[in-house]
Amino acid sequence: MTDFFPEFEDWGGFVSALGDVVDLEATARETGAFHRSRKVGDVQSLLRLAMLYGPCGFSLRSTSAWAASTEIADLSDVGVLKRLRRSADWLETICQRLLAEKIDVPSHDRPVVSLVDGTTITGPGKNGQEWRLHCRYEASGEFQAIEITDKHCGESYKHFPVQAGDIVVGDRAYARPSGLEHILDSGADFIVRSGWRAFSLSSPNGDTFSLLGALGTLAPEQTAEIPVAIRTNGRLLPVRLILRAKSEEAKAAEVNRVKHKQHRNRRVGDPRSIKAAGFIIIVTSLDATVCDADEVLALYRTRWQIELAFKRLKSLIPIDRLPAKDTSLAKAWLYSHLIFALLIDTLSSNALDSPPCGTGCQAT
Repeated sequence: MTDFFPEFEDWGGFVSALGDVVDLEATARETGAFHRSRKVGDVQSLLRLAMLYGPCGFSLRSTSAWAASTEIADLSDVGVLKRLRRSADWLETICQRLLAEKIDVPSHDRPVVSLVDGTTITGPGKNGQEWRLHCRYEASGEFQAIEITDKHCGESYKHFPVQAGDIVVGDRAYARPSGLEHILDSGADFIVRSGWRAFSLSSPNGDTFSLLGALGTLAPEQTAEIPVAIRTNGRLLPVRLILRAKSEEAKAAEVNRVKHKQHRNRRVGDPRSIKAAGFIIIVTSLDATVCDADEVLALYRTRWQIELAFKRLKSLIPIDRLPAKDTSLAKAWLYSHLIFALLIDTLSSNALDSPPCGTGCQAT
């Protein structure tokens, strides 16, 4: 594992990096992962088993054999399985403490821009259990919050705590009134992409508003901004509707994609969906004096960063190759990977913040 962490000369360095953030002994006992030193000598050895089975890619049997050969634990593969199952909540706690350490208190002149999205991880087998990682990612390059749920839990802004002054950016999956209320009630703002029928819209005074009618007034690559309100739970949420007509080439590609999807799902195409395919529809609570329409669109386009973060998780740390079928074991495997990824993020940030040479070096 030290190959991935050149700053760590041994396992003690890895444990020390975690120990600076979380009390491993206390949290292991609080969560029931460790009660007494029977067959596993200490908390650090239990953590090592989790990292071997997780990001190091060992099977349960290989983990058992390695632990016996190094005398850190005396467990069969079934014994390793049972201990790791009981460690899932502990590993989640470590992960959440690492995330909490990364959250900065936003300054008055620099709001935090957060990108939210989810990705799915499927367990082994034809009908493997699906897990969903709900993630909040700071545009400057670090994860701020992660929640693991099963596939039945949909994407929503409500998964994430937000602070006053934050700007939270999401795609169409987050265009839900309850999530937007959560953001606004926290004193934060949102930028979210929307479909043509995601919200019940009205004019600011409550009159009916036709989104499709507004789309018909735009020429290719033209942008428009309209003050509207979202009707939800007996209240009106005042927002700005920002519409951007795509180029003819981009519009044709999106129309073909929509038609192909409708054909694949054996559905009769809705002409309104075809019409809306030629436009980018953004809803935001940001005041126009803070961000004009072009700036809002530019902020939305930063979403590619969280997509790249997911690709790194699945390529550099293959978190999508989940081998476990058991629910608790799967969670332990996933959280051990996330701990590993968060430490890499921290080390990378520290390296980027440090000068390339020691004190006293001079530029040439």
